[in-house]
Amino acid sequence: MREGIVRRVANVALQIEPDRTQVLQWILHAPLAALGGHTTFELACNGQGERVIELLHGVLAQAGTTPPQLPQAPT
Repeated sequence: MREGIVRRVANVALQIEPDRTQVLQWILHAPLAALGGHTTFELACNGQGERVIELLHGVLAQAGTTPPQLPQAPT
């Protein structure tokens, strides 16, 4: 069975944040400044979920010595 984009995003996000509840909240409610201030869910519904996956892979690639964090809009 083919895996949906939201599940694919969640699986990558879980590599950054192991708390499933936090990942779900992030997917549904966290605006992503790097992607126009839209939430992951909005982007996935508009056919742009791959952009979120690319963003998360970039976060993982840059982790280095500090633990990676899910992208957020500046507060």
